[in-house]
Amino acid sequence: MSVQGSGAAEGTAGARGRRRPVWLRAISGVLVSLLVVVAGILAVRADGEPVHDVALTDGSIWVSGGRSGYWARVNTGAHGFDLVMQGAESRQSAATRRPDILQDGRNAVGVTSDLRLVAFDSRTGEPIDGEVQVPPPTYATGVDFHEPGLVAMHGNTLAVVDQATGRVWAKRLDPKGGTPIGDLLDTGELATAGPNASVTVDVGGDVMVVSAETGTVVEIPADGAGFGSPERTDLGFTGGRAADITAVGDAWVVLDLEKGEIHAEGLDKPQGLPGESQDTAGVTLTMAALQQAGPTSGVVGYQTRERAGFVRITEEYGVSDGEVGVISGMDDTESRLRYQRISEPVVNGDCLYAAWGDGDAVRWGAACGTVEVPAVELSISGTFSRRHGVAVRHNRGQVLLNDLDTGHVYDLSLTGDLRIDAWPADPSGDTPQVWVPGEAPAPTSTSKTSTSTATKTSKKTTKTSKKKTSKKKSSSTKSTKTSG
Repeated sequence: MSVQGSGAAEGTAGARGRRRPVWLRAISGVLVSLLVVVAGILAVRADGEPVHDVALTDGSIWVSGGRSGYWARVNTGAHGFDLVMQGAESRQSAATRRPDILQDGRNAVGVTSDLRLVAFDSRTGEPIDGEVQVPPPTYATGVDFHEPGLVAMHGNTLAVVDQATGRVWAKRLDPKGGTPIGDLLDTGELATAGPNASVTVDVGGDVMVVSAETGTVVEIPADGAGFGSPERTDLGFTGGRAADITAVGDAWVVLDLEKGEIHAEGLDKPQGLPGESQDTAGVTLTMAALQQAGPTSGVVGYQTRERAGFVRITEEYGVSDGEVGVISGMDDTESRLRYQRISEPVVNGDCLYAAWGDGDAVRWGAACGTVEVPAVELSISGTFSRRHGVAVRHNRGQVLLNDLDTGHVYDLSLTGDLRIDAWPADPSGDTPQVWVPGEAPAPTSTSKTSTSTATKTSKKTTKTSKKKTSKKKSSSTKSTKTSG
């Protein structure tokens, strides 16, 4: 007998000698059966959410394409676009086309340059039936200021305000996405705050509106699938031309642009904006903006031409104004002011992110902890007349910069060249259409992609997108200077 055969025989004999008792085999069988039953119960009760759905959409960030007239979804893990959607160009020419976009988790709503709201499925890019036309604003003329928001989406609530009258509409959204919004203005009216109005939504979905004309804040709490009764607060001023509003936790914060003063829920008296407050109203308007709605804090973020920082909004908060922030470094000569634009900063963890549009350059910075830092300049080749600023986009801790004029997108998690956008050729219409990079050709004037057969993202698409992104990065310059 060979050695191999001898070993096999010995192993067999040993196995016979170590047979498990009957009672042990019975217990093992029972345990296995219980595990099968538990697994079956969990499978039945599970939502059945596809794994790829979480990977491709939960951490993604939606951006707008500036003059290109597109919206796109950025796969933050792959540092590039994995879906591009046509329809953002509105009915305006490329010279005035500047679309925007709102995102709240899985809910995404595009904003065209002529203020139409277009909801779409954030997982596939498929448009959802119905659009909303935001009432056109009648802003003060002859003064330069940052226009407060007329549309807000947060906490599974979409809200719209008529700037001229202060009428506000809102709708609760399914957190899984896919809620139609076409009936918003027909069924969603909640209250009227007064003229020269702006709106925000807090992290819990409560709607907050301020009227600069009446000096009134109207807060409408979210209540399940609807809303509760409006609550009104008098701020103690009237006759204003513009006021900004945001939410810090569930507390509203208002910036009176006439005097550069910040009013906050629970604050006994207004706080002056550092370097921007003025004694007399009705002369000019403060060039400033409050932070995007964020978590509870004892301070509120703000941005001016010169800096971004914090202002105290609770009596007990001990940090003095001006100790933390980002210094823009922009030239304040009169000839440059008309080409400079501010934006709403973002509080992400213990960091304040801020960005400025400075003519043919983008400036940005992040102040984390109790520090003050200078902004970094990202140059753009060529010259153009800047109309809009640079949006700070964020979702689940990820942060991007999105130039609303050029459509350039900068991934702040990268080193060297931060720019990651790859927009297709100019679109041919304002009908929403979908293009998946690497899987379908981009829409052109002679070939359009039907929305009814929009291509869905798959693992193959993601891999292709990553290859395209990698190729682009390797061929680009390893500096912060980008091409136009």
